Amino acid sequence: MQTRQKGFTLLELVIAMAIFTLLGLASWKLFDGVLRVQQGTAAHERELRSLQRAMAVIERDVMHVTEQPLLLRQNVLQLQRSNWRNPLDQPRSGRQTLTYRLDKGVLWRDSQAEGAQTVQRQRLLGNVRQLRWRVYDSGAGWSSDWASGPGIKTPMALEVLVTVGRFEAMRRVLLLPGAQR
Repeated sequence: MQTRQKGFTLLELVIAMAIFTLLGLASWKLFDGVLRVQQGTAAHERELRSLQRAMAVIERDVMHVTEQPLLLRQNVLQLQRSNWRNPLDQPRSGRQTLTYRLDKGVLWRDSQAEGAQTVQRQRLLGNVRQLRWRVYDSGAGWSSDWASGPGIKTPMALEVLVTVGRFEAMRRVLLLPGAQR
């Protein structure tokens, strides 16, 4: 009499393990791909947020720029702004002198209160490959070199062209307060 065994043969077990291994590898590859895309998207979002924050600071400063002085030399922009926030109601001027400059791939914003000795330095943007400032005057057109003073008309607009991270040549043209009259 022959008895029939119940269960799986060795060949059936090897085939089942091979199928399970292939499914596991495919799932791992899919999961790894999703994680890489998520990391790339998060890095892109961080860079974009950093660029937007820097441009918002520049726009806010330009919106409150005073008519004099405005200096643009060798991609260093210096201006004076008013309406400096004073939440602690300290006795001080509402004006600041601001200097934007590029140093070793980092865009810096230096601010100094009128009459103060200390300069506050703020890192606005890193990984900057190119930065260009220009001003627009109705008579002279676009210029990368400007110094305003007594008797010199304030320019109408300021152009910022920046290449940072994976963003190529982001350009923003900002109207200066004198142009809105």
